[in-house]
Amino acid sequence: MRTIRLRYARLRGESLGAGCLLGLVTLIALTESGATAPATGVLIAAVVAAAVAAGTPYTCRLREEADGLTVVRLLVARRYAWSEIRGLLMEFDEEDETGVRRITLRLRLADPPGRFWGPLLGQFAVTDEDRPRGVEPRALAELFALFGRHGLPVDRPDFADAVLSLHGLPRLPPRPVRTVPAGPVPTPVEAYADAPGVEEEQRDLAACRSTVKSPPRKRREYLLRIAARADRVALGGGDADVEQVVWARIAAGYLTEHDGATADGDDARAYVRQQYLDWSRASAEPRNGRGR
Repeated sequence: MRTIRLRYARLRGESLGAGCLLGLVTLIALTESGATAPATGVLIAAVVAAAVAAGTPYTCRLREEADGLTVVRLLVARRYAWSEIRGLLMEFDEEDETGVRRITLRLRLADPPGRFWGPLLGQFAVTDEDRPRGVEPRALAELFALFGRHGLPVDRPDFADAVLSLHGLPRLPPRPVRTVPAGPVPTPVEAYADAPGVEEEQRDLAACRSTVKSPPRKRREYLLRIAARADRVALGGGDADVEQVVWARIAAGYLTEHDGATADGDDARAYVRQQYLDWSRASAEPRNGRGR
């Protein structure tokens, strides 16, 4: 088990919250013990809160384990299985007050799909060209190396490689591209032979829309059914219904992104049909029906 300790500029809002909490505890302790008058206790508590908010750097610890990653922020630990992590989100922007360019790092999670980000891992200053400044901490390089060891993509591998080289660590391995579909592609008639009616499926999906706390299998199933329904609606309207065709491609893209697959054009919809047929066959066996 490895631990990475990221220490960087504090987040004002979270530091202020921690300072207020510590100030409140200080106030209660002073007033309950009778060590000071209430007014004096309030003043001391305010000073404590301000000092913590102003001077406490933000620290995040990551524990790399065999079956997942534990993120500890503000003394609160949360664990993510490797199957729940889709990569490292790297966003560049400008700090409002100082105008300094910075990079924000977050976990990219499996659910919801697309650009959903998970817990904040770090914020660091970068050059005006969004490149490393050359003074990045080793912990940042170890973070990139962690993602490389587990085959998880980072948004800017060139940035990560520059930081890794700075600390004498190997560059990220090239990401294998999984092209879909793999294997025979069923026709729409074959893929959706056992599917419920489009309207019935829509009602069922609306009832189980909240999938954030569901197991990964259920989250993936939800994305698959959404993509399959969108594909069926687009097929029913024909190519003339451009809006439905676009939505079907977007929904198919959510599924391929979740699965870590790559597709070109309508291949993603073919992948949906392939995966839906496999899923419907597997779910029909134990439940003697559609298995919803």
